Order: sequence, then structure tokens, then C-alpha cells
Amino acid sequence: MTFPKNRSTSVRKVHVRTPKGNAVHYKRREKGKCHSCAITGSRLQGVSSKRGTAKSARRPNRRFGGNLSSATSSRVIKYASRVREGSMKLDDVDVRLLSHVKGLLERKS
Repeated sequence: MTFPKNRSTSVRKVHVRTPKGNAVHYKRREKGKCHSCAITGSRLQGVSSKRGTAKSARRPNRRFGGNLSSATSSRVIKYASRVREGSMKLDDVDVRLLSHVKGLLERKS
């Protein structure tokens, strides 16, 4: 009989071939991780992982939706417009935001 801790559905059975014969090992399933912002690591709002829904329904339909939080994406858009205008240099942009700002600048030109 298995231990009570291994009878739960959060533990999966793994059949393993060993020198003595086949054995059953128990591995605990990892809990799902919530979607987070690529830069700040904060939890993304409005993003779900439910199966059976369309991709457009699972994430916000805006620029950087499902990848960056709304606050971070607004900072990226502000920096990109300032660099485009010439009031700010690309060297002054935060290093973490630089790749996103460059992507926006390439898209518009």
C-alpha cells in the first residue's frame, strides 16, 4: 500500500525500469505559475491559461499584451516616442527596456 501522502492527485506515478525490475516512483506535480511581466516580474492582469479559448481572448489585445504589464508598456512607449522626437537619446533608456524600445523604433520606421 502506498503512503497517504502519495495517494493525492497532486502526486503522479512514474514507472521506472530498475535492475531489479519495474518500480513505481512518485513525483509531486508542480503548481502552475501565473503569467508575469517580462521586466518587473509583477503579475499580469487579464491573462488566462484556460484551454479551449482563442488566443486573442487569453491576453489583452494591445501592444505588448501578455508580455509586459500596462505600466511597463506605457513606459516603453513613452521612451520610444521621446527617442523618436530627439528629446532623449537611446543611451539614456533603461537597459531592461532597451530591446523593447528598439523594437518599437524599428516597427515605425
